[in-house]
Amino acid sequence: MLNSTNKPSRFNRQSKTSCYFLLTAFIVLFINIHSAHATDISLVTEHYPPYQVVDDKNQLSGFTVDLMNEVMKQSEYNYSIDAYPWTAAYSFALQKPNHCVFSIARLPSREYLLKWIGIVIKTNKAVVWGLKNKKNYNVKSLADLKNYTIAVKRNNAPHQALLNKGFIEGKNLYVIENANALLNILYTRSEINFIIADDITIAYRTKLAGIDMKSLQKVYEIDDLWSDFYLACNKGTDDNIINKLTNILADIHKDGTYQRLLEK
Repeated sequence: MLNSTNKPSRFNRQSKTSCYFLLTAFIVLFINIHSAHATDISLVTEHYPPYQVVDDKNQLSGFTVDLMNEVMKQSEYNYSIDAYPWTAAYSFALQKPNHCVFSIARLPSREYLLKWIGIVIKTNKAVVWGLKNKKNYNVKSLADLKNYTIAVKRNNAPHQALLNKGFIEGKNLYVIENANALLNILYTRSEINFIIADDITIAYRTKLAGIDMKSLQKVYEIDDLWSDFYLACNKGTDDNIINKLTNILADIHKDGTYQRLLEK
């Protein structure tokens, strides 16, 4: 004869087991959903007017900052944007997963160091600038530039690009840590002949330095010194994040948002 008291006990065990699996499945689903929305992305940049401007209160503004805010808003990732000296910002992107840097030139020497998202600034040609009161420049080629001394900021696009083209630190490259000092060095150090900047940023640099733009002259234009400037992320950043950010930025270029922000 069957013991009737066993039936409820077996039913209870089955019910508890089913509830346990349902609860486990719910917890796993909740964690996955929460993780998807709790991704933290750290964006790092530098003071690079007019595109990225850091004011006296360390507040960031400018076209590329607006662009990054739009990209991250659409991504729904948690994020922060912080400005550092370029060497520090670049190092964070090289060393820390989920750290992305803008605006960075896509140079051959950097190609495999980062995961590249997309263009944030379509740059002009690199221009070699010198002082007008020095009339004895004889520069008709990149090779001619090696007979002079160019001041560059450490690890920025001109520095790394010129190294790739055979320029040598201490010979024809004078390397400094602070980009804001480039123009002052050009004016105050007789052994410094040139600096490099595009047509847009040079106007802002001279204004910030309190220097008359008319005192400078274009000495030479370098067509292939750098590419457009990009958003790029640490190689340890998950490919799902990379693909999502890449697609969002591409859509922003296509749907008119990029141009709207640029003309803001």
